[in-house]
Amino acid sequence: MKPTVILAEESSRLELYDVAFRWGIGADQTDGALSLLEVTIPPRTLIKPHMHSREDEFSLVLSGSIGVRTGDDTVEQVPAGSWLIKPRNVPHAMWNVADEPARILEVVTPGGLEGYFEKIAPILREHGPEWTARYHEAAEEYGLEILNEWTDELQEKYGITL
Repeated sequence: MKPTVILAEESSRLELYDVAFRWGIGADQTDGALSLLEVTIPPRTLIKPHMHSREDEFSLVLSGSIGVRTGDDTVEQVPAGSWLIKPRNVPHAMWNVADEPARILEVVTPGGLEGYFEKIAPILREHGPEWTARYHEAAEEYGLEILNEWTDELQEKYGITL
């Protein structure tokens, strides 16, 4: 690892549907130790519920307010300035029920989750019978379990979409 400045315009960016991800410090810059990601969740949007088997996630709500479910615990209003701990092997979901975007800083350890986002971005733009299989294969490759049953429940309860 070496001292580095990554300017905003040099950061990596991608969107998964309308959720925006931006990072300048990933596994490549930290010898795999961690990744820092800025996530912007649009209004009335759910991030697909999931569980990591390889990473712990630590989050800071930078702006807006989100809802969070970790395991059996749900907090419907998590305001800016709040911190989240999402340990590996604990299912979790985040969503924004507000009318303005919410921004989150995600610290993921060990690093490398940005590779998953890069892999699924083109898959999410596809259609057809093999789409779902490729989506789940990518999740499995990165040690993620997608929680579809939570998706339906949270969408119905909060009136949010993916």
